[in-house]
Amino acid sequence: MSGQLVPFPGGQGRKKPKAAPHPVARSVGGMMRLHRKQRGWSQADAVAAVPVMGSVPTLSKYETGAARQDPAKVKEFLLACGAPDWVIDEAERSLRRIDNSPAWAKSSDVVDEPLAGLFAWEAASKVIRTYQESGIPGILQTRGYAKALMIDFTRNQPNPERKRTLESLVARRLEVRLQRQSLLEEDDAPVFEAMIAESVLAMEVGGRMVFREQLRHLFNLAENRPDIHVRIVPRSAGVAVHPSIMLLKPHDDSVGRAVYLEARNRSGELLVDVDDVEMYQAALDDLWGRALSKEESMQTIDRYIEYLAD
Repeated sequence: MSGQLVPFPGGQGRKKPKAAPHPVARSVGGMMRLHRKQRGWSQADAVAAVPVMGSVPTLSKYETGAARQDPAKVKEFLLACGAPDWVIDEAERSLRRIDNSPAWAKSSDVVDEPLAGLFAWEAASKVIRTYQESGIPGILQTRGYAKALMIDFTRNQPNPERKRTLESLVARRLEVRLQRQSLLEEDDAPVFEAMIAESVLAMEVGGRMVFREQLRHLFNLAENRPDIHVRIVPRSAGVAVHPSIMLLKPHDDSVGRAVYLEARNRSGELLVDVDDVEMYQAALDDLWGRALSKEESMQTIDRYIEYLAD
C-alpha cells in the first residue's frame, strides 16, 4: 500500500477536494481493522459478534474514520477482538485528542489525502526515526528556513500561472508545517530521532542569517530536549538507500509500522508492507550505527554555526 504526494496538494482550478477522514480517526479505524483481521473475522462476523456496531456499513465507516467513532463502541469492539490493553488505551487517548486537534490536519487544498494519512501514523507513533540528506527534517525547521525552502521551489516554476498559484499557497502550507511541530509538544509526544547528513549543514538555505538561526535551533533541541535525538551522519558514512526516510513505530514495535519516503517538494510514498518496512528499518538502524554520537553531533553543528558567524 502506498500513497503519492504532490508538491502542493489539492486540485487548483478544480472542485474543492472532498474532506478526508480526520487523521486520528483513520488511526483508530486502522486499529479496529487490524485486530478484526487478526481475529479472523469478516466485517459481517464482527457485527454479529459485537451487535453494538449496528451494521456492516457502520463498521466500515468506523474502520475508515468516515463516521464519528463512539469511544464506548470502539472499546467494546477492540475487547471482543482480543486487542491488548495498550491498544485500547491508545484508542481512547486518540479519540480524546480529536476534539482538540487543529483543522490543518484535515484534507484541504494544502493537505491532501496521502499527507493526512501520514499525519495519522505520526499521531499514533511512539517513536519516529528519520534520515534526511536534502534538508532539515520539517518538524525541526524554523519558520525562516521552511519559508525559504518553499519560496525556492515556487521561484523555479517555469509556468507563470502555476507559479502564482503556488505562491498563494505558501503561507498556508507554511502554517501547516509549523503547526505540525505541535506533535512534539504534547504530553505523550513520540520520541523523535533525526539523522541528518553532514552535507545538509553546508546548505545555506535562506542566506547566512536564516540558516544560522536554523542550526542554532537544531543545536538547542539536541542539547535540551531528552525526547529529541539529533545525530549527524558524516560524509565518510557513504550513501543511504534513499535521501529521505521516515520510520513510524507504534507502542508495539511489531505491529502497525510504516515508512514514508519523500523527495524534496516532489512526492511522497507511504509503505506499510512488512518486507518494505523491514528493509528500510534495517537501513536506518545501520545509519544510526554510523552516525556521530550526541556530543560529536553537537560539536559538528556548532562548528558550522561558527563558520556562518564569520
